[in-house]
Amino acid sequence: MKVNIYWSKRDFRLHDNPALFACIKNCEEYGAYFLPIFILEDYMTEAKPDFQFGYPSRFFLSKCLPEFAKNFKRFEIVKGKGAQTILNINKSIKNENRNCEIKVFVNEDVYVDFYQQIKKLKQQGIHLEVFKDQLTVGKDIKSGAGNQYSVFTPFKKNVWEEFLMAEVFPVVNVKHIKYFEEKIGTLKVENNFESIWSTFSKNRFFKVAECELNIDTELGFIPDFESLDNFYYSESECLKRFTKYLEVDLLGYKEYRDSLEKDKTSKMSLGLAWGLVSARTLKQKILMHFDTNFLNINWFKLSDEDAGPIYFLSELIWREFYKYLLFHNGELMNQEFQVKFRGNIQWVEEKEALKRFKAWIRGETGYKVVDAAMMQLAKSGWMHNRSRMIVASILTKNLGVDWRWGQEYFRAMLLDLDEASNNGGWQWGASVGADPKPIRIFNPYLQAENYDKNNVYQKKWLGEERFSLISVPLVEHKDARNDALRRYGL
Repeated sequence: MKVNIYWSKRDFRLHDNPALFACIKNCEEYGAYFLPIFILEDYMTEAKPDFQFGYPSRFFLSKCLPEFAKNFKRFEIVKGKGAQTILNINKSIKNENRNCEIKVFVNEDVYVDFYQQIKKLKQQGIHLEVFKDQLTVGKDIKSGAGNQYSVFTPFKKNVWEEFLMAEVFPVVNVKHIKYFEEKIGTLKVENNFESIWSTFSKNRFFKVAECELNIDTELGFIPDFESLDNFYYSESECLKRFTKYLEVDLLGYKEYRDSLEKDKTSKMSLGLAWGLVSARTLKQKILMHFDTNFLNINWFKLSDEDAGPIYFLSELIWREFYKYLLFHNGELMNQEFQVKFRGNIQWVEEKEALKRFKAWIRGETGYKVVDAAMMQLAKSGWMHNRSRMIVASILTKNLGVDWRWGQEYFRAMLLDLDEASNNGGWQWGASVGADPKPIRIFNPYLQAENYDKNNVYQKKWLGEERFSLISVPLVEHKDARNDALRRYGL
């Protein structure tokens, strides 16, 4: 008797799902029984600040997991620790069927914890098939000098062809195969929103500098995600939205991608973060829509017709770049990529930093575009990418607060959290990460003028009345600039 376990993690899709594709194919070829599972791990349900799994992540998982489970005749949602739960299931099945051969199929991730779990399972004799997924391009790609890449543009040019030519697996038929029907001896959760949501702690805590903060206390409200129309919870809805975006807005992506006023972004960050769609599927849809392979690019002279899709593809490769960096540098969540800045930045002393940080969280910095962006995050669980760059620069440069604090807050607040992109973005915003310049200091007034000329974005998230009030910044920008240069030793 053969049983194939598909261990779903952040890959809630039937299209281009390498592990699921291989698992089903193996079932067909060898007559194996099929058992798809998802493990609600303890760090998710307990939501302790030391192992951040934010309130928005808990909510979104409760919504999207039942949608994915609908595709299968049997889909088990179980509680426990990741690797140990696999061991328990393996033991339970073999207790009933001594001669049973079990294989586990899982898609690869880039986090240190993932590889620790895989190592533990292999040491216990579990037969695992691990498939390349989160990082499309080769993990071990090197520069011409034989080093790991630390600058985006040469990385992009090197992997451009590999990324565009990457294989896209066809959609799988999960209905026709034999499902494993026996009990698996684990603590199960029903496949519906209410049951999954009830397993989660509802706290909204996070920790900075050993200080535990309660977001409910700081903000005074909880976002009503149900009322938002910007989000989706299934693969089909994700694909439908991207098809519409391809037809209507992608050509203008280069021109409008930074506009806070028009906000013509694709909102695919959500689908990519949770695996409702793969980067490979998006690139394939773009190539098919424009009927070209985009391989022979003149980077110095892009046509108006090519600029939009090429810039969008470049942004997908930015995500690859950050995953590549995190895979090779597991310590980046807590440590600057640039060695020269490790322990050498004179952040504002803790008491003052905490005061400024809380004002930043509440949207009370006195910089209206920053405050509007922080309200967008607090109320919707999402923030425009231009805004993410602005608020990161202001927190670290103008307010002198450690970038790790901002990273932790975003981890607690984002619906579309991708740890690699969040970390990479914060290190970029703090000028301590890869793709360095001496220092980037955003002028919040110029940013507002350039990307929200008619104050549409600021009025939407602050409200007309609050926007009309005179605001005084916590730190005057001209003074903040000089302080930042001194803080960074420049």
